[in-house]
Amino acid sequence: MGRTVIVGPGAMGRLHAALLAKAGVDVVLLDYRPERAKDLRERGVVLRHASGEEHVALSVMANPEEVGPADLVVLMVKAYSTEWAARHVLAAATDETVWATLQNGLGNIESIRRVVPSAVLVAGVTTTGANLAADGSVNIAAVGGTIVGPIETASLADAQRLSVTWQQAGLACEVVPDPWPTIWRKLVVNAAINPIAGLAGRPNGDVVEVDHLWRLAAAVAREVASVARAEAVDLGAGFDPVEAVAEVCRLTATNRCSLLQDLVAGRRTEIDYINGEVAKRASPEASAPLCEALTTLVEAAEAQHSSSADPEGN
Repeated sequence: MGRTVIVGPGAMGRLHAALLAKAGVDVVLLDYRPERAKDLRERGVVLRHASGEEHVALSVMANPEEVGPADLVVLMVKAYSTEWAARHVLAAATDETVWATLQNGLGNIESIRRVVPSAVLVAGVTTTGANLAADGSVNIAAVGGTIVGPIETASLADAQRLSVTWQQAGLACEVVPDPWPTIWRKLVVNAAINPIAGLAGRPNGDVVEVDHLWRLAAAVAREVASVARAEAVDLGAGFDPVEAVAEVCRLTATNRCSLLQDLVAGRRTEIDYINGEVAKRASPEASAPLCEALTTLVEAAEAQHSSSADPEGN
């Protein structure tokens, strides 16, 4: 395998770059701030987990012209920064580069296409979770699995290139022919938990335990699933959107979702790419008034705080 470039020095970017580097993969973490890239390159990254912490040396760069050629580009920025980040890393890519998005929400694929219309593109989701501590270290909540598949003209072999790289680092990665059901199943969960927990200022577990929050979350889950099915996405005969949300709430009971963390920190949230995108894709046959209302409420909450000036959301 050639060089892997991970774009975005947030928690997920630092974590995955560190795990790949530990395994001996040729990986570069691409920042856009030269001073921060220099600091990360000199200090490395500290990973904190249940059994302790470890220091990992990283190759971190800010100039994409010094990075390529990239065999694999993995975007790990906030959804609203995808187009900007794709333009930033473009100089490191070639016609053979596989572009991958494991980001939250919808719209990331379209953002990449606006920059690289002919990109060999794969997409999917990961259940790994992490957050940045005040000192820049990475608190690992969970190292989960990844599911990825080809988009449009890409092939299973293209998706396999990401899977092989992930597996070199001991990360479980499944390749599927169609990633859209997986993407929408995660969207059902995120759309039902994130805005409700965020606006209520509560950890995920409270969403399923507090009756009025749970009634709303269950209704949102059904609404998003309905929009997915109207777009001809097969969520699977055994997929129960309400139970899926309840299960994640219980498994991550003490977790403060990313939207809540963003609101508290005064950062822009990804609501436009989660509930907002569902509302945009709704139709008379599958309407999404709850997603539309939650998007408006979160945007109002955002307006009360200063927005992050960081174009990559990091």
